[in-house]
Amino acid sequence: MKIFKLLSLAALVLTISSCGKNGVDPKNAHNKEFELYIDYWNPNGMNPQITFDAVNSSPEVKIDFSKTFAGLAVPPNYTNVIIDNVRIIDEQDVNYEINQITAYEWREDIDDWKVDVEFTMQYTQVQDLLIMMVLDESASLGNDFEKIKEYASTFIANVLQEIPNARIGIVDFADQIHSFPPTNNKAALQNYIASLTQGPFTSLYESVNKGIDMLEAIEAEGKTLLIFTDGTDNNSNPIYTPEYLINKLNNSPSDVSITSFAIGLEGNGGVDKQVLEDLAANGGSAAFPRNIDELGGVFQKFSSSIANVYNLTYVRNQQIVSELEKRKLRFVLTGSPKLD
Repeated sequence: MKIFKLLSLAALVLTISSCGKNGVDPKNAHNKEFELYIDYWNPNGMNPQITFDAVNSSPEVKIDFSKTFAGLAVPPNYTNVIIDNVRIIDEQDVNYEINQITAYEWREDIDDWKVDVEFTMQYTQVQDLLIMMVLDESASLGNDFEKIKEYASTFIANVLQEIPNARIGIVDFADQIHSFPPTNNKAALQNYIASLTQGPFTSLYESVNKGIDMLEAIEAEGKTLLIFTDGTDNNSNPIYTPEYLINKLNNSPSDVSITSFAIGLEGNGGVDKQVLEDLAANGGSAAFPRNIDELGGVFQKFSSSIANVYNLTYVRNQQIVSELEKRKLRFVLTGSPKLD
C-alpha cells in the first residue's frame, strides 16, 4: 500500500510539473488572443464583401483596414472572401503564429455574440511569397556597410529557411540603382549581397519605386517590400515623391496588395522618420535602430514578420444579405510568439 501511495504521489508531482505553475501547459503559456471585427454583406448571393472595424479590432492584427475585400461564389452553395497578407505583430515587433480562429456573429435576438460553427474563418500560411529588398549602399554608412551586408544575407537565409519557395529580389542604391531579380537561390542572392559596393548620394525614392514595379510585375500570393536606409533622398528624379510612392502602394492594380516594412538607421545620414513610417503601408511597420548592433535585431525580427504571413478565408453560404443589414462578425485569433 505504501508503494502504491508513493507511486501515486510521484505521478501527481509529474503531472503538475509538466503543466507548469497553476496547471498551465507551458506550450500554451504564451498564447494570446487578438480580435478582428468585420462587417459582411452579400447583396445578390454571389458577391460577398467585407470591411473592417479598425476601432475595435486589435492593433496587433496587421491588415489594410481601409480596404473592402470582395469574394466569389463557390459551387455548390458557398462563398469565399480571401483576406491576403495578414500578420500579427505587437508593439515590440514580435510576430505571432496563428493557432486557431474562433468565429462569432452578433445576434440581435439574444443581444450577444454567438459562436458560429457553420460559417468559419480558415487560415493558411503563405508559401508563394515575393519579397523585394531595397537596400541603401551610400557612402554615409561608412564602416558599418560590411555589417549591413551581413544582416541582409542573414535575412535572406532566415526567410528561405522558413519559406523555401519564397522569391527574394534586391534593389541596391546610392547614386546609381542596380537590381537583382527575385529568386529562391540562396547562394546567388548572398553572392550578390557580398558584391555590393558603396557610392555617393541616396536615390531612395526612385529605388522604392523600382522595387514596387518589380513586385507588381510578378504574380504571387503574398508581396512584401523591405526598405533600408540611413539617410534622406537627395538624388531621385523629382517625380518620385513620398506622396507618389504612398499612392502607388495604396492603389496597386494587382489583386494582392504590397505590404511594406521600413528600417531607418539613425546616427549617420539622418533619416526622415515620418516618410519611412508613411511608406510602411498595408499592414507593415517601421523601425529606427539607434546603432549598428540594434540594426541586426531589427533585421532578425523583420525576417520573422515578413516570412510568417497568412491568407484568411471567410467561408459562408450564398444567402442574400443586403448592405443595409450587414452582419456583424467577430473573430478571435489565438496566436503564439514566433520563435526566432
